[in-house]
Amino acid sequence: LYDRVVEVDERLDADGRVLEPLDEDAARSALAAARADGLGTVAIALMHAYGNDAHEARLEALAREAGFATVIRSSIASPLVKIGPRASTTVLDACLTPVLRDYVDRVDRGLDGTPLFFMQSSGGLAPAGAFHARDAVLSGPAGGVVGMAKTAKQAGHGRVFCFDMGGTSTDVALLDGDIRLTQQGHIGPYPVAVPMVDMHTIGAGVI
Repeated sequence: LYDRVVEVDERLDADGRVLEPLDEDAARSALAAARADGLGTVAIALMHAYGNDAHEARLEALAREAGFATVIRSSIASPLVKIGPRASTTVLDACLTPVLRDYVDRVDRGLDGTPLFFMQSSGGLAPAGAFHARDAVLSGPAGGVVGMAKTAKQAGHGRVFCFDMGGTSTDVALLDGDIRLTQQGHIGPYPVAVPMVDMHTIGAGVI
């Protein structure tokens, strides 16, 4: 999903204490080179940023100074201990954010002030300004599970199986009382560590 990886010199311990300060000059040079090569989006994921996000925040400021329009840092996108899922979530968010923001902003402007909300992968709604790409990746299937849960409750059923076949995937979920959430989802081979409805994609839908 990414075009370039830049390692930066810095180190925090597991408690967030600074062991090695951020080399801002090297980071600034790397960001300037990437921008000059036409890259426009940055995902920032440092090892122990869940305990102290000062270095990530500084890198975000440097990236914006270099002219990057979209900068996503892991300490906001997915502030978890495990660097793998946290970094994967951040990269996915960075890839999708420019497309999603363009779409959401155009729809929002077209409604001329009418409140606009979007379904999230967790099954909840978010206003247009607070809707993030990382929370949208399974929003469609999540809406199917929410609809199934409401319908089942009205019919007096507390334990049901949801089979949702749409245009791009077939998704299944089990309702046993309340809708279950997880932070261990996947989009294809990529881990996504954000709250989402616990469901599984079992095949392609009708194309």
